[in-house]
Amino acid sequence: MAQLNTFEPVATIQLRTRIDSELKRKGDAVLKKLGLDASTFVSLSLAQLVNRRGLPFAVTESDADYFSKEYELSSAQAARVGRKLRVETTRARRSGKLKEVTSAADLSP
Repeated sequence: MAQLNTFEPVATIQLRTRIDSELKRKGDAVLKKLGLDASTFVSLSLAQLVNRRGLPFAVTESDADYFSKEYELSSAQAARVGRKLRVETTRARRSGKLKEVTSAADLSP
């Protein structure tokens, strides 16, 4: 199955939805920092839904609960893993092995 190219739509439709106004305001602020708008975010999210044939993110009560349940970790084990992951991420970022994406411009080759 070919992947959906979100940057060259063949045809577009209008999608109407109702969401909490405060959530929309906060979401728009985050998207603006990333160089995106809500329409582009929805298109990207739907493209990933199609490409992955499932949700492109975990739906859980919280990240800590997700990892604890997913990997059968105690709270203490999850905290240790979290600390280790933060240290490894910092090292990878400093060494240039991890590219941080802070805007849509960071996604271009």
